Amino acid sequence: MPEKTVSHYIILDKLGEGPTGTVYRARDTKRERDVALKFLPTRVQLTESDKQRLRADATQASLLLHPNIRAFYSLKIEKHECFAVLEYLEGKTLKELMPIESQQVAINYAIYLCSAFQEAHSRGILHLNLRPEGVIVSAKRRLKIIGFGEARLKDVLKLTRTTGTPEDAAYLSPEQIEGVALDARSDVFSLGVLLYHMLSGQLPFKADHEAGMFYAVQNQKAVPIRQYRPDLSPGFVSIIEKALEKKPEDRYQSVEEMLNEFRHLKRASFSISKVFTRPVGDTGRVATQPFRKFQGKKEGMPLGKMLPLLIGALLLIMLAIIAIRAFINP
Repeated sequence: MPEKTVSHYIILDKLGEGPTGTVYRARDTKRERDVALKFLPTRVQLTESDKQRLRADATQASLLLHPNIRAFYSLKIEKHECFAVLEYLEGKTLKELMPIESQQVAINYAIYLCSAFQEAHSRGILHLNLRPEGVIVSAKRRLKIIGFGEARLKDVLKLTRTTGTPEDAAYLSPEQIEGVALDARSDVFSLGVLLYHMLSGQLPFKADHEAGMFYAVQNQKAVPIRQYRPDLSPGFVSIIEKALEKKPEDRYQSVEEMLNEFRHLKRASFSISKVFTRPVGDTGRVATQPFRKFQGKKEGMPLGKMLPLLIGALLLIMLAIIAIRAFINP
């Protein structure tokens, strides 16, 4: 563990640890805010070339400003330590909240995710390591994705892939498993897996070990999500199925295409819900008659206004009776 104080940061507690480093919560005494400090493994000896590449990547990451991506503040490279200063996030991971039962909430989450990936891809940054544990959901249901740029960080740290779990393998696109050149469509596939997992609490492919999952991702069709969520709209199902296509050319060619589909789906679902939702409370607006809801108030026209109408109606009835009798008995 680093010293209790590093530069102008006071280390408060440890948040987590992984192959690319250890993360601590710290207090930034200059700006009076909590931040996350990610320390690179001390066993890794960085060359001057590595440091230059890290600085270049840090500059690029600091420009990635989006409400659904964790902010990257700065990179500190000192004599014995190298650490990144990141936005400190409070909330639960998406993994802790799954499955998401509300389709409307799931659509909103999908829009947040796709919007974040669209911004990153527009700057040439791929994620390539999406997991539900890497998505933080705040108390107000706002999402923040962590981990952008870590694929390149692993290269700098010269980390080789270690044996993972079947769940980790399920999030890899077929081309990642094959080891070929990757582009934004690999993240599209991982997004499809995340959406499926988020809605059902299940993975789209089944295997008991990592090697079996590699085979399933490359060769087997995903289990139909309606098997777990028969209530999903056809539009939502269609988006997930297209994102999970084996061949990159059969998927969405960009996250922007997925984002547009989800925005259209949200507009359509909002229109339907607006028609069938009954008004609650005194909004001051008149509800349409089929969906008018009794709210404890007497409704209808006052008696003083109704009486002349009733009298007039009776007179018309009497005149009609007289006219009929006169016609029958001339």
